[in-house]
Amino acid sequence: MVHNPLAELTLAHDTVQATVVAQLRQLILSRQYKPGDRLVQNDLAEHLGVSRTPIREALHQLAKEGLVTISPYRGASVASLEPAELEGIYHIRIALESYAARLVARNITPAEIAALWDIHAEMVRAYDDGEPEGLLEVNRRFYAQMYQTTRQPRLYEMIINHLDLSRQYRRLYFYISHLAANTIEEHARMIDTISSGDEDAAEAVMRTGLDATAKGLLNALMQSAPERSARG
Repeated sequence: MVHNPLAELTLAHDTVQATVVAQLRQLILSRQYKPGDRLVQNDLAEHLGVSRTPIREALHQLAKEGLVTISPYRGASVASLEPAELEGIYHIRIALESYAARLVARNITPAEIAALWDIHAEMVRAYDDGEPEGLLEVNRRFYAQMYQTTRQPRLYEMIINHLDLSRQYRRLYFYISHLAANTIEEHARMIDTISSGDEDAAEAVMRTGLDATAKGLLNALMQSAPERSARG
């Protein structure tokens, strides 16, 4: 095998970068850095034992995820996850998805139900392995697979759009262990219900599950409502 120092440097950079992103994400979502806290690159570099370069790149990545706000005047700070925005998104999700659950119960095939159980098993593995980011991604695949069976492309597009709008809030949900466990239980209940073909029950289970998710997230946000401190 030909030795390639450049490839090794690239791999090392990518590994460090991914580690820094994961560490900062965990610090934010565990509320060790609270909404409004400044994220000073020199302090973070010293805390994590890396140079400023991966810190700067990580902050831009987390800004794309909605977890960090970058201002030309104030620098980087932890973004606020707003209860009012959360409520607005989930009101729409509940309306769209409770109706969609009726269509899923009406239209889904045995093969599509089996596919949902396969994805659910992946969710269980991600939870057991302590991988909230993996759980977040598999959870999205679960919804995408399920709502395809509405046979309504426009409805599907609207649902996925609002699912993605809620991504930063759902990410927080999966970093709180008992809430993540609730999601796995709710998804199993949903599969069982839609498998029965009972449209009323499917709508009720979806509405109840999303309402519980919104309330759990609101509670988490209110508990971590910041005393606006500045780091650095």
